[in-house]
Amino acid sequence: MIIIFLGPPFSGKGDQARLLGERLNLPVFSMGALIREARDRGNKKIAEAFEQYSMRGLHIPIGIKLPLLKEKMDKSKEGFILDNFPEREDGLKTLSSYLSKNSLSVNRVFFINVPDEEVIRRRKKKERIGRPDDAPEIIKKRLKVQGQERLPVVNYFRSKGVLVEINGERKENEIHNEIMKILNKNK
Repeated sequence: MIIIFLGPPFSGKGDQARLLGERLNLPVFSMGALIREARDRGNKKIAEAFEQYSMRGLHIPIGIKLPLLKEKMDKSKEGFILDNFPEREDGLKTLSSYLSKNSLSVNRVFFINVPDEEVIRRRKKKERIGRPDDAPEIIKKRLKVQGQERLPVVNYFRSKGVLVEINGERKENEIHNEIMKILNKNK
C-alpha cells in the first residue's frame, strides 16, 4: 500500500502520516525530514541546496533530493507512506516513473487542507527550535509559492480518483479517525 499526505506547512500532514504509519505498520518518508537529516549529517550538496532553496521558501530541485527518497523506497517495496512528496510536477513525474518501473501504484492521497490564516496562527503557537525555514517571512513565501506548485499535483491525483481532501482544522484524532474510515471503506 502506498499512501501520500499533502498539504501546507503546519497542516498536520506529518502527524497524520506518522499515526497512520504506526497503525498500518508502514514506514513513513518525509522529504523535509530526509533533507534535514542529510544536511545535519554533513551532506554538503544538500546543505547548500537547503540554504539556496528552503531558506528562500522554495522547494529543493528533484534531482538533488530524489536520491534520499529513492534509497528508502527501494527498501520498502511492500508499501510506504510519503509525507509531502510529490509536492511539484517534476516530483510527480519522477514518482510516477519510479512506481511504473516497479509495478507499484498510489492507493490513496490525503490532502490536508488548512487556510493560510490558520497556518500562520499554528506557526506562531508552535515556535520550533532549529527550523530556520519556519521563520514567518519564509512561511508566507512557502504558502504562496508551494501552494501554486502543489495545485497540479493535487489536480492530477484528483483526476485519478485517489485524492481525498481532508478538513485540517479539526483535532488530530478526528482527522485520523476520518482517514481510517476512508481506508477501511476502500479495502
